[in-house]
Amino acid sequence: KKVQHVKMSANSFVVLAFCALAVGVNALTEEQKAEITKSSLPLIAECSKEFSVNQGDIDAAKKLGDPSGLNSCFVGCFMKKAGIINASGLFDVAATIEKSKKYLTSEEDLKAFEKLTEMCAPENDKPVSDSDKGCERAKLLLDCFVANKGSFSVFSL
Repeated sequence: KKVQHVKMSANSFVVLAFCALAVGVNALTEEQKAEITKSSLPLIAECSKEFSVNQGDIDAAKKLGDPSGLNSCFVGCFMKKAGIINASGLFDVAATIEKSKKYLTSEEDLKAFEKLTEMCAPENDKPVSDSDKGCERAKLLLDCFVANKGSFSVFSL
């Protein structure tokens, strides 16, 4: 029951933990938002359980509008399961862009999203001490997404 509560309350958290799909999108339909939520929530629930991220952690990140206080391995777990970070612990720009096409249908949104992901691609060149685990890379990516979202709008699922 508790995991279900985290899953249901995590709807707007997708925007924080899954910036690769949530930043740079101006006009998602309710149907598109529902599809992103449907595919993301099981991953959030799995990673929440694995890394002991509770509802309070998620609520605090939501309230601050800043996911940086979350367990970086939780974020890494989510990004790996979502295909944003590959098995080698690197940001997979091409796969992330390709996956986004399932959710982003307007050319404007796709271009804005591609620009953002390309801006964060150099995070792969930064050294991390956890090798292919993905925790530190996820933190670098999350920081990059937040820092570079600029005028892109962030929706709330």
